[in-house]
Amino acid sequence: MIQEQHAAAQQARAEALRIEVDRYKEECAKRDKEVAEHNASIDQFITNLSYGAVDAVQEYISIVLANSIYPEGFEVEHEAEFDPENAELALRVLIPAPNSIPSIKSYRYVKASDEIAPVALAQKDAKDRYAGVVHQIALRTLHEVFESDRRALIQTISLEVGTETINPATGRETYVLLAAVGAPRDAFSEVELSGVIPSATLEHFGASVSKNPLGLVPANSAGVRRS
Repeated sequence: MIQEQHAAAQQARAEALRIEVDRYKEECAKRDKEVAEHNASIDQFITNLSYGAVDAVQEYISIVLANSIYPEGFEVEHEAEFDPENAELALRVLIPAPNSIPSIKSYRYVKASDEIAPVALAQKDAKDRYAGVVHQIALRTLHEVFESDRRALIQTISLEVGTETINPATGRETYVLLAAVGAPRDAFSEVELSGVIPSATLEHFGASVSKNPLGLVPANSAGVRRS
């Protein structure tokens, strides 16, 4: 009787082990299949990119720009459309509206109330700060795209930098163009970014820039010198 119980227990353990081994093999096969499919998709993506396939180029640029690091709370979005016939990338950069940019210059201690009070930026300083954000993001984006495109698939970038805000007249969200510029690869590669003034560089490329981005005054895209 004891021998029969022992044999039955051994058989049960063997069966349980077999089931676990089969499950493990099945999980390994599933993981191997997923890895193989993932690697195949990457290989296909690289192949498509090397041939300048539109979808691959646009996906690659979105990956590059998504990895751009900005300050916490400062969200930047990108939309890209590649024209292979002209080797041109149309790129829109959406930045936060002026009311999301810090307007504090410093903090000071108020003895009478025993509090730390903020000191607001002067209006001119606030205007210069937001305009600087627009100009710097425009140049940074051009640089990141050209620098990452080692195959030189993109020869020209048509760039827009803008924001979305509520139109006080309609109460609806509207897009405001703050800067527009066309930049050819060869000309941009001659710019030494470490020594430039962004607004001057944009002017050099014939950009159209808002005269008052802080006030959401739109730029005139019709005045942009195309590449």
